[in-house]
Amino acid sequence: LTYVAALSYLSRLSGNPDPLEDAITRCMVMGLRRQVGILREKYAPITIEVLRSLLGALESVCVSHYECLLFRALFTVALFGALRIGEMVAKHRNVLQPELLYLRDVRVTESRVAFHLHNCPVGQERPIISLALSGEPWVCPVLALRSYVAVRSRLEGPLFVHGDDVPVTKRGFLTVLRWALRLLGLPPEQYGVHSFW
Repeated sequence: LTYVAALSYLSRLSGNPDPLEDAITRCMVMGLRRQVGILREKYAPITIEVLRSLLGALESVCVSHYECLLFRALFTVALFGALRIGEMVAKHRNVLQPELLYLRDVRVTESRVAFHLHNCPVGQERPIISLALSGEPWVCPVLALRSYVAVRSRLEGPLFVHGDDVPVTKRGFLTVLRWALRLLGLPPEQYGVHSFW
C-alpha cells in the first residue's frame, strides 16, 4: 500500500495521471486496506507451518474421509488462492450468494487449477486465478483439489459441498478450523477466515 501511494504521488507530481483514479485499482486498494486492517486488529495469519499442522489434524477432526478431503482442499485453496470466504463457502445453508464458486467455474488438470471468479464489473471478462502444482505435495492446493473433486458428486452446484451435497457454510468452515486449532494447542480465537489472506 505504501508503494502504491508513492506511485500515485509521483505520478501526480510529474504531471501524469494518477493510477489510483482507475476504478478497479481503487477497489483493489480499498480491499487491501480493509484486509490489512482486519488482520492487524484481530487475527493471526495462517502460515505454511500452521497449514501443515491443520492438514495433519483434519483426520482427527473430520467425521469421514470425504470431509477430510473437502477441508484439505478448502484450507489449501483459501491460503494459496487468496480467495475471499464468500467465494468459497455459503453464508447460510440455503442462501447462495452470486460470487460463490460452482463446480462449473473450476478447471482441474494434472498440473494446474483455474478458478473463474464471478466478482467482476458488468461487461468485463471474468477474472481467473490459476494455481500450479507445488513442490511440496502435502500442502499442494492442486493435489488437494484434484483429490476432492474425484470424490465429489457430479451434481452441479457450489464447488465445496458436504457428502450430502449441502454447501459448506462459513460457520462450518470456522467450526472445523477452530476444532483443529484446539487439537493443535493453538488459540482458536486468534484465527478466523481472514487469517488465510
